[in-house]
Amino acid sequence: MLTSKDILIISIEIIIGLIISFFTAYVYEKKTYLRKERNLFKKYGFLQSGENEFDWQHWNIENGKIAEAPITSYMSLKYKGSKSFSFRWSINDIEKGSGFIFWDDVFHGKMSFYEEQNKWFDYRNVYYKKIKHKEKEYDAIFVNADDQNTRYAMLREYKA
Repeated sequence: MLTSKDILIISIEIIIGLIISFFTAYVYEKKTYLRKERNLFKKYGFLQSGENEFDWQHWNIENGKIAEAPITSYMSLKYKGSKSFSFRWSINDIEKGSGFIFWDDVFHGKMSFYEEQNKWFDYRNVYYKKIKHKEKEYDAIFVNADDQNTRYAMLREYKA
């Protein structure tokens, strides 16, 4: 027959076992998540802008080709984790909006953003490709903006 002292000891042992099990599972999940995020950053982090740097310049696409000259609109990308980026964009050094890019894979994703903090654009398709334009190599993010009957690209000189 179990005494109250035996029941107390067994209860404490069960509680300690549960705490150890929970802590072990938590540490394992945390390490797995961090490893996954490090691998994702290795894969997508090259798209990130420098600190407070607006290094992605907008170029219109005219008749299926990138225009000869860029427009004075720039974007800054910051990696947020899980294949997603936040961004800010400006025209003539005046911030005009912000948003997010969610990548499905390295080549295709979705973009959503606010323009001048009053108009929301929900999910435009974006595509990444390394290209050559005007004798230079660029990282390029192409944006399908059919909702405004236009298409454009954001280019940044390729950094080897």
